[in-house]
Amino acid sequence: MSTPASTLAHRSAFAVSDADTLLDTVRWVSGAWLRKKFPHAAVQLGTGQHVLGESSLLLTQAAYDDQGSEYATRIQLREDKAEAIWRTTVTAVRSGAGDSGAVSVDLECFPNTTQTFHTSKPNLIRTLVAELEPRDGLSRLSVNPLRVTHDRVHSLVDVLCDPERQMPAIVAARPTRVDPLWSERVAGTVRSVAGDASTYLLWDLAAVDAFREAIGHDHRVGPGVVRTFLPMVDPAWAADASRHRIMGPARWLDTADQTWRSVARRVHALALERPLPRQLSTVAFPDRIAEQHRQERRESMDKARVLASIPAQRTGEQDEEVRAEVALLTGLLEQADKELSELGRGADLAERAHTSTRDQLQAVIAERDNEIEDHLTTLDALQQARAETDRLRLLLLRQGRSEEVAQAAESLPSIPTSFEELWERLEELRNLTVTADPRIALRLDEHPMSRTWAAKGWTALVSLDSYAAAARDGFQGGFYQFCTTPPAGAKPYPIKQVSMVESGPTMEKYGHERLFLVPGGARVEMQAHLKLATRGQIAPRVYFLDEVKGTRDGNAGRLVVGYVGPHLTNMMTN
Repeated sequence: MSTPASTLAHRSAFAVSDADTLLDTVRWVSGAWLRKKFPHAAVQLGTGQHVLGESSLLLTQAAYDDQGSEYATRIQLREDKAEAIWRTTVTAVRSGAGDSGAVSVDLECFPNTTQTFHTSKPNLIRTLVAELEPRDGLSRLSVNPLRVTHDRVHSLVDVLCDPERQMPAIVAARPTRVDPLWSERVAGTVRSVAGDASTYLLWDLAAVDAFREAIGHDHRVGPGVVRTFLPMVDPAWAADASRHRIMGPARWLDTADQTWRSVARRVHALALERPLPRQLSTVAFPDRIAEQHRQERRESMDKARVLASIPAQRTGEQDEEVRAEVALLTGLLEQADKELSELGRGADLAERAHTSTRDQLQAVIAERDNEIEDHLTTLDALQQARAETDRLRLLLLRQGRSEEVAQAAESLPSIPTSFEELWERLEELRNLTVTADPRIALRLDEHPMSRTWAAKGWTALVSLDSYAAAARDGFQGGFYQFCTTPPAGAKPYPIKQVSMVESGPTMEKYGHERLFLVPGGARVEMQAHLKLATRGQIAPRVYFLDEVKGTRDGNAGRLVVGYVGPHLTNMMTN
């Protein structure tokens, strides 16, 4: 199932503390960027519309305060291409005193085909960050990571806990041994998130140890680790640590593993979700171009009326007057035609952007409602589990087995808070064979609901593992019966979230999507699946093959998990 496509492909917005020269700097950087893109065009940044090529139009606007001082500028490039219309908008606003300001860079894509486009971050964002040195609360945004030595660790902790910080802060710790691949990938990530996150580098082991001592064990960053800290870090609350995702050195040092790219993707997704600062969202630019064109039309019409009112003396003079009047009116018609065409383009893009925003809003509302249903189901299951636990605890206490109760409470295993952690713990599930592609599963970690999905995914795998063990011990039913009438000590999965088959039409049309790898290298059809979310745009699923009691060659005695990832296409997919 796919999420409605957003026309806003990328957004970076940041605050500038010293804005005296903000507008001039933004114009200079934007001009240099445009000249590099259009080396053969005469780039002009004065207010108005400027043609940069057959399919590229530049619009520049300015806003002035009551005293006549410029306080905002907008530079917008539109590139009309066959496959899509691309629009890059740079907006800068400064306060009247010039002591603060804000800048945003939006990249929009309006596809003309069904093709999916890969959008890259505009290069001018990095140049703007380098020139303006913006800030996010106490943190400074930069194009290179800020070096943190052991004596600067407390300043870093202040940055992470700063209530004014609104964007992520990425903290990386250098590995114990210098590794060019680690350095290259981390540097690439830092360049990619410039303007969207602040970045810090724990310089050596002394800094790593000092940071762990200052922030606590749960929020630590070990050698070779990269951690993305969201706003509102609470070092005193151990449960808060799971919000701030960790990627260990193995991911960064494996040449075949591209999971490291998800750090930047996650930051970019958060930047898109963040609303524009009020300073940027409320600025209004007068349409001086339209006013200029209206004035030109008035003057031309006045000239035409004067020509029409003067009586012709001779036939030749009359012909000249008619030709002059026709030329003026033709010019007016051509100008009006251009304006109408441009207004039509603008209205079409505005409508497409509005439709995209509306679809995104509807998807968010639907997902929220589905999450509420999922949470209610989870709460119901939790309540039942607690009631059963209380009864068992009471029985043990009545039998004088209080020590066993205490030991059981201390040895309760934790639930993974990410799919990366889940994958690292698969060896705990001794009765399962997992052949699912980890790259697909790990991409779920980029979604805001990933912690919930990972917890439910682990519950699903534990249930399958429990079933496989019970089947080998003599349980005669299948997994569905295991969940409806579980044997003693079983760990069933909520029956409403178990599907043992797909519909006939789905398999007929989309059965090829349900062929998954089994030991030995073959691909086998798997229809049975567990739902990690009942509805929604992603609604992850776990597909498995039950051959614990089967005789299928090569897979007899196995329970194989062939897929963990987003909802596959079915007849209900939008």
